Amino acid sequence: MESKHYELSDWHRILLGDAPWSFVLEVILRMSIAYVLLMFAMRLMGKRVSAQLSLFELSIVVTLAAAVGVPLQSPDRGMLAPLIILMVVIILQLALARWGIKERRVELATSGHVSALITDGKLDLKGMRECLIPREKIFAVLRGLGIQQLGQVARLYIEASGDFSLVRAAPARPGLSIIPSVDAKLWREAAVPGHFSCIRCAHTLPAKRIPDAPCPNCTNRDWTPAACELAE
Repeated sequence: MESKHYELSDWHRILLGDAPWSFVLEVILRMSIAYVLLMFAMRLMGKRVSAQLSLFELSIVVTLAAAVGVPLQSPDRGMLAPLIILMVVIILQLALARWGIKERRVELATSGHVSALITDGKLDLKGMRECLIPREKIFAVLRGLGIQQLGQVARLYIEASGDFSLVRAAPARPGLSIIPSVDAKLWREAAVPGHFSCIRCAHTLPAKRIPDAPCPNCTNRDWTPAACELAE
């Protein structure tokens, strides 16, 4: 078999491969068709797709992109197969969406459900494991929302779309500080005498000194002084 010889100066091969220059115009035509098909598909799937995507909707978008991507680059691939794939995906999405309106279980299976990450100032360790959300991610989100310690939080939910929803505690109570350890001065200023928080789950209780007993919520034995909200 004769081996091909590649030249660094062969710009036709570098830019187009084995396709002729006329394929550039064909790519423009194919891309225009693909763009119209994708916009039509998104329009049929409803406004929800243009907002935050659920895992099911994200999988649909990836499927559409994969179906259209190959024919745009291969002159020997037609556009009929992607069109059929788009129609099948649209019909499937619409059917499951309508079924999900009638059946709650179907909606949860395709769109996911809301999980609690913090309840009454305490970390929901089970919810964190199910959602694979680390502590530092939660703390970073809360700091971005103006929270300094977990006693300010009544509920923190992670929505099916991946967004976080915060319900503030009223009034705020002492809780585990989420001030970064690099800011030791601010952490000391927020410390509340007579209250201690479990380092693992943030369960907080009044005590004159660091408790010797394990945390009643998670059996952890590591405690730290609880914190209050500092005035802005």
